Amino acid sequence: MKVCVEILSGAGRKTAAAILVTYQASPQARTLRFLLDAGGALEAGEAKGWTQPDNLDAIFISHDHQDHMGGLDDIDSTVPVYATLLVQQQLPSHLNLQTLPVCGTTLVEGVEVTTGSAGHSFGGVWLHLNIGKGVFYSGDFSLESTLYPFTMPPKASIALLDASYGLYDNSLEQCKSALVNFLGDERALLMPVPQSGRALEIACWLTSFGFDDWTLGEDCLSPESALAAPIEGICTEVRPILERIKSQPFNPDAKVVLCGDPDGMSGEAAALLQQPERYLPVYTGHLPEHARQAVSEDKAHFVRWNVHPRKRDLKRLVDHLECDVCSPLFHHMKDLNEWKTALGSSVTSQANITQTYLSQTKIEQHYDVNP
Repeated sequence: MKVCVEILSGAGRKTAAAILVTYQASPQARTLRFLLDAGGALEAGEAKGWTQPDNLDAIFISHDHQDHMGGLDDIDSTVPVYATLLVQQQLPSHLNLQTLPVCGTTLVEGVEVTTGSAGHSFGGVWLHLNIGKGVFYSGDFSLESTLYPFTMPPKASIALLDASYGLYDNSLEQCKSALVNFLGDERALLMPVPQSGRALEIACWLTSFGFDDWTLGEDCLSPESALAAPIEGICTEVRPILERIKSQPFNPDAKVVLCGDPDGMSGEAAALLQQPERYLPVYTGHLPEHARQAVSEDKAHFVRWNVHPRKRDLKRLVDHLECDVCSPLFHHMKDLNEWKTALGSSVTSQANITQTYLSQTKIEQHYDVNP
């Protein structure tokens, strides 16, 4: 039995996610080829940085953000693409779409594929392939969300983990404190946000402490849509707040304006950013070049609203998985020893991992930086 993981894109920096997993159950068996995510470029005008592998048996999409599904426009329509129903709504129409549950197990080419809520976005999931002693791919995940739950996965020998924040370990509460301070500015706060991610979560948080002078862009996930989602995809505790804030029209005169897109390059956010005398831009996630410049010139603020794991969250998941190999994704790893100290000896910076099962208990592992 042989399991191979090739990180086509996503190793060593924040970039498009694309990971090829191949599996051969025995020397006589056909080799299966699965692609985990098919991300597009984060910056306008950039190439996505990977090409579609040949002879794919299936593609699995963890969630509907650009860097995880933006490369699907080029995908051959004959390849089955698996995603939750909520994520499928944002995918290109030419695809051969197949449905994954938010929480459950699906049989794909004879392989058990288990999914669970990843705590990052609407309909977003992690993936666990029951091959070898388990391959776990987190997609993007968070353990701090009060809107999207995180379901603990099965054990896995190979763990491919979102480490977008590196070894950053500040809590979401620190971000919330900073945002409360920004409310003292005479201008309205304009917050460009992912439409299916933190937009509604921030609205729920503001409501939870009695602040109601906010508005959600028409392109953002609505309370009504969240309430209609599968029950395992939304935290139970937040449902009363979602009921309370239903049916609120977009109001650009509100004190806090939450709207897409997160980069401020299109949609309502792009239009409103043209009014600096009226709005103070506050970015809470990835900063494109124009946003970095605005922050450096003190024309905008940046405060991180955690939607990815902190160091302590990565450590908790690594310990839970009991993995033999842990590959942190989407961040540079300048000092491997620092990462090993933080997360354990299973951490590797290699882009390619091969496990050959010599017996039920003995595994031969091989690493290559480049194939």
